[in-house]
Amino acid sequence: MKENLEDILPRKMFSQYTQRNSKQKQFACLHTDLDTLLQHTIREQLQTLTMQHFSEADRCRRLRESFAVAIECALSNQSINQQQLEPLFEEMYSCSVQSMAFSGITEEQLTLQYICPTGLLMSVHNSKHTIKDIYRIRSYARGLHQVIEHKLKHQNDVSILYPACGPFAPLVLPLFAYYKNHRLYENKHFHITLIDAQRGAVLVLKQLIKDLKLDVTINLIEQDACTYETKHEYDVLLLEALQHGFTQEGHLSIAKHLVKFLKVDGTMLPEKIQVKGILVHGETEFNQQWKSVKYTHSSHQSTSALKDRVEVGTLMEISKSSLLKMKEIVLNNGAKVIPARSIILPQNVSDISQRILAIYAQIHTYHKERINAYDSGITHPKPDMDFYVDSKPLAIERTHFIARSGEKINFYYRLSGLPGFVATK
Repeated sequence: MKENLEDILPRKMFSQYTQRNSKQKQFACLHTDLDTLLQHTIREQLQTLTMQHFSEADRCRRLRESFAVAIECALSNQSINQQQLEPLFEEMYSCSVQSMAFSGITEEQLTLQYICPTGLLMSVHNSKHTIKDIYRIRSYARGLHQVIEHKLKHQNDVSILYPACGPFAPLVLPLFAYYKNHRLYENKHFHITLIDAQRGAVLVLKQLIKDLKLDVTINLIEQDACTYETKHEYDVLLLEALQHGFTQEGHLSIAKHLVKFLKVDGTMLPEKIQVKGILVHGETEFNQQWKSVKYTHSSHQSTSALKDRVEVGTLMEISKSSLLKMKEIVLNNGAKVIPARSIILPQNVSDISQRILAIYAQIHTYHKERINAYDSGITHPKPDMDFYVDSKPLAIERTHFIARSGEKINFYYRLSGLPGFVATK
């Protein structure tokens, strides 16, 4: 079958492709290589041609089945390894991309990524990969399923608020596709509110929801989650908007704003996030221990690397109760920070001057469900290369923080377009 470029690219994308050179200045500020992205987009669109011999009904059926099968394995209490799960999640991703191809998303909407007042707003192109993050999706699916089971013992309907959900809303839509496939909770009512500030994400979600044909009420809102207001109270606040080291995205700002819309007995997923600090040898922590394994995961951490760590303690804990009590400090320049915890730098560590401070999040999704260090990209330890203990850089810059063993260090969390931790003495 002969296809030309105008047939392959999504609606409105062809004209933008021909005008791309004139738009390069407009997107110069984005951390995105548009040439690479466009090639990737065309490649994915070409791949959709292999599906065109399927009817729309068959394509939608395959989508629903891929979601249901992946989540069925995720919810199973049997031992299932990475090799078994990976193709199921790849299939879920592939089918979701097929739906995206019919959404009418443009190149600009696909690649737009920028910093808003509360953090990085990821592009649709980047955020669509979340659905392949096996252990993140698995932990949230298992946690949300348990919450729903518990709620339905006492009520006939459950309302869920899911901000910054991305183009595939992967923490909720696959689970409800599983429910529909297995005819679970057919006499119950679910009200799901999906919020995303990216126009492209909303377009894709509309197509995906149409294709899934779920038996639930879905309210889709295109808005910055930090400006969302409602008189409605929700049973569940489902949120995951962070990068490794609890940085870049606006998870804390979003959670702090939306927690007030939970019912008194409402549940926040994750129930708790503990952000911890460790002093490590970079070569051991980030390189050597992974040379003999196929992928990073908490179960693959080497005993020697774990023993080599020096724990400095929990820097911050985020939960429903802590959010409700959290106080902002507004500085003279208008910047906002949240007081985190203080630590005492360890003494009698002979090689402390050679160590790097690394910060990571341990996510307690619900009850026993966890996302530990290295289980997901969002829990990988992030090295702070500006933090020095008992040493100094050759050329000291304003960004450097220099401390001594035994000193008390106070941490604050910066609420801004570049969220993250700030250390002070």
